[in-house]
Amino acid sequence: MKRIIILALTTLALFSTAVTAEVSHVSINERLFELGEYPKLKVNIISSHKNPNKVQFFLRQSTGEERLVSSPLSHFLVLVTGVDDVVDSEAVLVVKEHRINRWREVTVLNLFSDNPVENVPHTAYTPSPAKVDEKANGAVKTISNSLTTSTAPIGVKLEENCTVDFNGSETLWRIGLRQSKVWGVNTYGAILAIYEANPRAFNKNKINGLKADALLKCPSVAILDKYTDAKAAEKLFDSMY
Repeated sequence: MKRIIILALTTLALFSTAVTAEVSHVSINERLFELGEYPKLKVNIISSHKNPNKVQFFLRQSTGEERLVSSPLSHFLVLVTGVDDVVDSEAVLVVKEHRINRWREVTVLNLFSDNPVENVPHTAYTPSPAKVDEKANGAVKTISNSLTTSTAPIGVKLEENCTVDFNGSETLWRIGLRQSKVWGVNTYGAILAIYEANPRAFNKNKINGLKADALLKCPSVAILDKYTDAKAAEKLFDSMY
């Protein structure tokens, strides 16, 4: 009987440890945008997660919810950016962490006031955890072999020696959002096509390593055709970031 009690207490202790949140603090360090502009801010975070993909940031406003891109600035500070303009004065930053096979909200922070969050606009969107493919961060060849080609061709004509406008300070997300409307593909597809067509424009072949002095050439129609499946393109992008 004594062994059973000890075993039960041990199991309970292990379970309690497993469900304990690994993000112990999140706060906004500095907001680098105004209402009507795309989100860009510095966020303080204390986390014991070894994999940064276990923590995700979202912009939630009345028009919907957007997953943001985060780049570490130090062990306790990250830069968080997005592409959708913030048009809601009550917009919030939502921080989630992945624990026990599901995403859980850690905190919700107001972007334009210090008031407590109440009646937060919420969408039905829930991100599914992406499996990280270590090879995806390698050569561009991985992209061609990892994504199922869509049967729906792109109906766009590209000029010979076409280049993509880039001022050296824009994020790849911002470029992809703009070019997706020009090329008639989803944003993730446009980003992946730019990445595949310009292997030398990215430091160490990393999709988040766009060089400031890069000259971006337009991808071919054949490359664009690979990424017309929005869900497949998003899944591949998540595995590479």
